Amino acid sequence: MTVIARGKIRLAAMRGEPIPEGLALDSEGRPTTDAHAAFEGVCLPFGGIKGSVLATMMDLMAGALTGANFGGDVKSLYFDHSEPQNVGHLFFAIRPDLFMPLSDFQSRMDTFHGRVKELPLALGTDEILMPGEPETRTESARSRDGVPVTANVIGDLKKIGSELGVSFPETFKK
Repeated sequence: MTVIARGKIRLAAMRGEPIPEGLALDSEGRPTTDAHAAFEGVCLPFGGIKGSVLATMMDLMAGALTGANFGGDVKSLYFDHSEPQNVGHLFFAIRPDLFMPLSDFQSRMDTFHGRVKELPLALGTDEILMPGEPETRTESARSRDGVPVTANVIGDLKKIGSELGVSFPETFKK
């Protein structure tokens, strides 16, 4: 429920790149564009106060309701491995054919998709993307072109390989 995925901040930190304003706070609660400071701090919720309320609802539904950790008790994926994270998940299953014939629902979804794609574009925007479209495009590009690996990751892999007596594949030695 954040403006940016924490993993994207992590990648920016690994590359030594700044992040745009308004995405994160440092560990002292100050706005920052420093990806390292942001990674050690917090990501901001999307949508300001309303997004914060939605994030709170998600925390209650996926944490408190399911018996998982919630309200700051979820252990950090990156910094705290003292015990399991105990992350909660909540899934909803909806049968649209309980409300109308499935073909009608599919037609309505096609209409909705078309209407969203045809909305006027914001200044500086080339296209409106639906959820999953960027990921599908990235998957296609990675399947075609390979997965980019940063120099510091290659360095880490070479070091670990050397320690274990495993040679590093020529493919990555560019």
